[in-house]
Amino acid sequence: MNFIKRAILSMKKRIGTSLILMAVFLIVTNLVLGGFAIQNASQKAADSARKKLGADVTLGLDFDKLVKQARETGEMPIVPDLNIKEAEQLAKSQYVKDYNYITGTLGISDGLKLVGASEGEGGGAGRAAMAGVAGGSGSAIEIDMNSSFNIEGVRKALLQESFKNGKSKIIDGKPITEKMEDQNVALMEKRLAEQNKIKVGDKVKIQSGDKKKTLEVEIIGIYETEEQGIIQNPPPMMDPANKLYMPHSTLKKLEADEGNMSSIQVVYFLNDPLDIDAFKKEAKQSDIDFKYFKLDAHDSLYKQMIGPIENISSTSQMIIYIVSIAGAIILGLIIMLSIKARRKEMGILLSIGEEKWKLMAQFMVEVVCIAILAFALSLATGAKVSQFIGDSLLSSEIATASEEENPQNSGAVMVSGPGGTLQNETEDPIDEIDVSITGADLGKMGGIGLAIAILATLLPALSILRLNPKQILLKDE
Repeated sequence: MNFIKRAILSMKKRIGTSLILMAVFLIVTNLVLGGFAIQNASQKAADSARKKLGADVTLGLDFDKLVKQARETGEMPIVPDLNIKEAEQLAKSQYVKDYNYITGTLGISDGLKLVGASEGEGGGAGRAAMAGVAGGSGSAIEIDMNSSFNIEGVRKALLQESFKNGKSKIIDGKPITEKMEDQNVALMEKRLAEQNKIKVGDKVKIQSGDKKKTLEVEIIGIYETEEQGIIQNPPPMMDPANKLYMPHSTLKKLEADEGNMSSIQVVYFLNDPLDIDAFKKEAKQSDIDFKYFKLDAHDSLYKQMIGPIENISSTSQMIIYIVSIAGAIILGLIIMLSIKARRKEMGILLSIGEEKWKLMAQFMVEVVCIAILAFALSLATGAKVSQFIGDSLLSSEIATASEEENPQNSGAVMVSGPGGTLQNETEDPIDEIDVSITGADLGKMGGIGLAIAILATLLPALSILRLNPKQILLKDE
């Protein structure tokens, strides 16, 4: 009688022990499979979050560092200008498909009536003082809220976020392109153009914020925007209807001598959101001074979105380790008790000349057969168990994150926008996870299950089979 046939007969005879082993194996395989499936789903969710946030990386001033330094030293540090040559060299990276310069400053209308401006308040009312930001002297310039407006300098207008997301669109004329460098041209919003009876081809005069410079620009395009001010009933200066777009190089002609209010940013549009980390690594090798500048790929929002996902990924990895170790120990104990109960059988077989390796092989066949049955069952139950575990862990993490969230922030992330302005952005954490089982998951789970089966069988069997038949039979008495 060969050892394989004996193994099959033994499993039938000891049906209770076989069922217990199969139940333990089924629990282990389901939990391990769930752990691998959740890790894969977490990675897919993280990739999806990256794609949702887009494949753009912004190079600009690191205002958090600057504010921290200012608090420590008591004065705003003098920031060097962004190395444009280095920024353009970085734009030639294999990961970049296009790029855009964005900078902002304040202009003063010269003969224009701004949308929302109060009657008879062209120059005196609604004034405010604003101090210079990093790079300036720290002196303040006086701002007339009724005659001042924002000007945004760009390399390509259609790459600006408002035009990309469809909130703004050109309705007459043409947009600003990279070929218009240093040209005195501008885009004007439809409401401002209608209020001042301006059409494409007309020229308007704009003064710098300190009124020391005047620039005449040609309106080459009229755009319409659905953007809303960050506050209700904003003053003209903050009304999106009063924003002009110019080539970024032209805007430099309007920078105030005191309290420089502009800070250039470069937005790199990558071929794939998954290239972001590689692009950042490449950028660190450039001569750009990252003591003052930073590359931001919506990192704060990304962390906000995938925070719960990362937590359940680490939890699922811990589950794999704990279940694998605990499963091996439990199975080892059960198999050890089973083998000890079969000392007489082993002693007799060894006495009649059966080889020890065949007895080892018999035990191995028994356990592997049971493991295979449990593995087959887990194919039917694994997906549902994995999804249940994933949903439970994720809902728990989201609930914990909600409790820890600062009510004053309400999930908001403040990011620096063009010209160093603060923009309030929010993104909800990922609250759904699609757990699916792949062939790779099954392969890894099968490998772990087989390793557990072999270890759980070999160690107890060796502890007994190292004895000779007489010793085994005497221990059984």
